[in-house]
Amino acid sequence: MVTSAPRPPKLSLGDLVPGYLGDFGPEEFLEGMEFTDLDLAEADATQATFLDCRMTNVNFGDAEAQIDLSGVRISGTEITDCRADTWTIPRGNLLHTDVSGTRIGAGVAYDSVWEKVRFTNCRISYLNLRESKLTDVEFRDCKIDEIDLDRAKASRVAFPGSSVGVFQCEGATLGNVDIRGLEPHKISGVHSLRGAIIDDTQLMLFAELFASELGISVE
Repeated sequence: MVTSAPRPPKLSLGDLVPGYLGDFGPEEFLEGMEFTDLDLAEADATQATFLDCRMTNVNFGDAEAQIDLSGVRISGTEITDCRADTWTIPRGNLLHTDVSGTRIGAGVAYDSVWEKVRFTNCRISYLNLRESKLTDVEFRDCKIDEIDLDRAKASRVAFPGSSVGVFQCEGATLGNVDIRGLEPHKISGVHSLRGAIIDDTQLMLFAELFASELGISVE
């Protein structure tokens, strides 16, 4: 099997105009804007579009009061050094998006479509990508406590230099999902790992899980 690495996002951010809290709103179309040092708690950006934007040191809110990004469309955008206790972005569409140095408590991103998305040096406690479609997605040098890919469709997804504590993939459809180097203490959905790529060390580490899934007793 030939391993195909995720294709990187392509961004071309030219001169950006300053963006402000008042620019955020449901179904707004925001293009070529730079948002810096904003607190977006309780803002409503449902079904908004962000095209060729940059967000730096933005607080997406805390667990009780966070911005609602349901159904958002983000393309050609850079998100750097931001924070989200709860990142509410279900049914979102991310294309050519680069996220770096960002801390996410709970990422609520189920039923989303992500294509050519890269996370670099991010800290994520829980990322819910259930029933999402992921193509060319990379988590590089990230620490993820739990990622939930139940019933997701994932192609060319990789985790270079990253760690994952819990890896869930019940009912997922995987193709070229490179999990080499990961040492999760729990895998849910071992039978759905078809299409994943592991290394020799992982084969030994996961042997007990594979045997249990196949109903094999090792004595």
